[in-house]
Amino acid sequence: IREITYKHLLTFVISGNPSVHTKKHRVWSLRQFFQYLKNMKIIKDNIALKVPYPQINKKEPDFLTFKELKLIINYFMSAVDSNQGMRNLIIVLFLTFLGLRISSILNINIQDINLKSSSLLVTEKGNRMRIIFLPQILCSFLYPYIKTLDRDLGPLFVSRQNKKISLRTVQHFFSEASAVIGMHICSRLFRHTAATQLNKIAGLDITKFVLGHRRR
Repeated sequence: IREITYKHLLTFVISGNPSVHTKKHRVWSLRQFFQYLKNMKIIKDNIALKVPYPQINKKEPDFLTFKELKLIINYFMSAVDSNQGMRNLIIVLFLTFLGLRISSILNINIQDINLKSSSLLVTEKGNRMRIIFLPQILCSFLYPYIKTLDRDLGPLFVSRQNKKISLRTVQHFFSEASAVIGMHICSRLFRHTAATQLNKIAGLDITKFVLGHRRR
């Protein structure tokens, strides 16, 4: 073991043309193992500390084009002949215009919405609360939808059993839409799209505020 050199370790890390994540795991394992050997006084120095971790490039987030977004909204617009159809469309509009996390949208209660001031009290990750303003087009759909619910309190988005809908319900109707439209739809795509478009127009600071990020 004392005859192993830095070159041996480097050769091991890159052998077999591994992925960048495999390289990272190999470097971590070597560092831990040689630290153990040092702690046991089998070797003097941990030479594995010199082996650098590979750089993992951040994946660029996917986002929807204007054409794709129009296709999705048109699909949900065509199904507003029922309460569930209107509910699904409004969820999509929340995602499209505000870029909110789906968990925040599903936790909205009727009492959180003030249509007179076009505002919404939204609960973000970590139970942080903030007020955001709603676009008029969203309010124009919310008003008749809330009226059909015939109550002033409780979850905004409910199932046929009048219970708050789950993330699984959203995944299900997105899956149905994906099959019809012929493209993969998920809530994350809308958030990335909102962030991308907003950043182009208003810059990082405004984008951070609107999307409720703590850091840039």
